[in-house]
Amino acid sequence: MTNSIADNFLFLTDSLSKYRKAEITDETGSNLIEQLYVDPLDGDLILKSMLMPNTTLLIGRKGTGKSTIINRFQHQVRKSKDQ
Repeated sequence: MTNSIADNFLFLTDSLSKYRKAEITDETGSNLIEQLYVDPLDGDLILKSMLMPNTTLLIGRKGTGKSTIINRFQHQVRKSKDQ
C-alpha cells in the first residue's frame, strides 16, 4: 500500500506534536530565549520577517537553528498583547 502525501503529512505533524523540545530556562524557571537568541541576520531580520502578517517558511539542515528561531518567535508573540 502506497502512502499518500496527505498521510505522510499527517504522520509528520503527529510526530512533531509528540516531540519534547528543551526549554531554555534558568534555575528559577524563567525563559532565557530573549537574552540568548542571536538572529542569523543583522538587525533580527529573521525574527522581524516572522512577525510580519504573512506566511514564513524556514528551511535548513538539521542543527541550523530553525527550532530556536521558532522558540524566539513564540516567546515574542506570547509576550505581546496585540498578537
